[in-house]
Amino acid sequence: MAELDTKDTISHIERDGGEEIQHRVARFEDLSLDEMRILEKKLVRKIDWHLISALFLLFIFNILDRSNIANARLGGLQTDLDLSDTKYQTAVAVMFVGYLLGQIPSNIVLTRVRPSRYMPAAIVIWGGISLSTAAVHNVGGLLAVRILLGFAESPFFCGALLLISSWYKPSEIAPRGAFMYCGNTVANGFGGLLAAGVLNGLDGARGLEGWRWLYIIEGAGTMVAGVLAYLLLPDFPRSGRSKWLSDQEQRFAEWRLACAANDEIDENGSIKAGLKDAFTDPKTWLLVSIQVCLLTSQSWTYFFPSIVKTLGYNNTITLLITVPVYVFGFFTSLGNSLLATYTNSRAVLIMWPLAVDIVGNVMVITSRTTAVRYIGMFLMCAGSYSAFNVVQAWIASTIPRTRTKRATVYALVNLLGNSANIYGSYFFPSHDAPQYLSGGIILSSFAAGGVVLAAVLGLWLRNLNKKAGEAEAQDGRPRYRYLW
Repeated sequence: MAELDTKDTISHIERDGGEEIQHRVARFEDLSLDEMRILEKKLVRKIDWHLISALFLLFIFNILDRSNIANARLGGLQTDLDLSDTKYQTAVAVMFVGYLLGQIPSNIVLTRVRPSRYMPAAIVIWGGISLSTAAVHNVGGLLAVRILLGFAESPFFCGALLLISSWYKPSEIAPRGAFMYCGNTVANGFGGLLAAGVLNGLDGARGLEGWRWLYIIEGAGTMVAGVLAYLLLPDFPRSGRSKWLSDQEQRFAEWRLACAANDEIDENGSIKAGLKDAFTDPKTWLLVSIQVCLLTSQSWTYFFPSIVKTLGYNNTITLLITVPVYVFGFFTSLGNSLLATYTNSRAVLIMWPLAVDIVGNVMVITSRTTAVRYIGMFLMCAGSYSAFNVVQAWIASTIPRTRTKRATVYALVNLLGNSANIYGSYFFPSHDAPQYLSGGIILSSFAAGGVVLAAVLGLWLRNLNKKAGEAEAQDGRPRYRYLW
């Protein structure tokens, strides 16, 4: 594995209680420490503007096209297509067959091609497929479109996480990943507002049902977003200079990432070695297990409008009152990720949100009081979404190199984690309304499992850091330290 030459260093003096502490800091070219700080601040600001803002926008459309079937159900999709509960649940679940199967191959391909070309192409294709849902007239057509949509969407999320982990240091990833993933809560909240307007205002327009207009509008919007992505998304730092970076900024982008990973340059490595390392690393499977628990606890999302409908309001009010829940989830998720950045903690910031999620589930399934159940829905959203962002950031710091291994782990974690959306589609049958007791118990159980597994991984990484410190003290050679 290639390493960065960090022989040139500069001294950095700090005072702690009157005592001088000297740190040896790697030096970039001929810049002083202050000049390096200024350059880094400018560079990170540019990356934030071009990469994170673009991914945030694109993720909104990603979630809209994936989950608008829940809003379309309230608009009559299930009735118009003569779908039983089981057929509807299968239509929800089948999308994830293609979505999951495409994850690992797509992320490996992404390490070999230009993301600024590959991802926009996928976005335009899935937008077109989503739009075509407006033309289906039976369960067979709906299932076919949903399967194709899953394959078309598979490159985006894991590819976005790989891009983020390739441009930012591990300590910087949590809030960036959180901001992007907050597009999920924004999409669900905005999707409720948009659906309320479309289903109420366009139903019957030009002879089309409102839910068909919903797919037309959102699918067309996604295709436009895909064209914009071609102009906004960068490639990997080492795959050619980005047009919005100077030559010095490009070199510094590569250099600072290598410094953060114990002087190891972020190279692709061989596909065979990357796959082997990913599948044989026990940390991979702990991360996978945490993600499975977390996303299972979050599988209420695709039935949320139906769950809220049990509060007794009409369709328009139901869609509108889903919005505050997702807005609350947006702010708690972002806040938890900022805590992850400032504290460099991971396990505890996964454990407490999942505990809150359990409390929310218990409130929803045990009470018949509208206020209590509605507050419980806020806690469910805040808990499951706040933990998710930290898990994604934890992957990058736990699997720093090589890019192929990291790409495989990201895909594997999300592949197996998102399998929850297949079996989770059957947790909320209509006959369980209004309490959805069995679904709530299952989701709470998985959330509890996530708490335990996060604690196990955190303690293990802490122990590995302790051993690294002891080895470093013996031979003086720096060791990589995990965030736990």
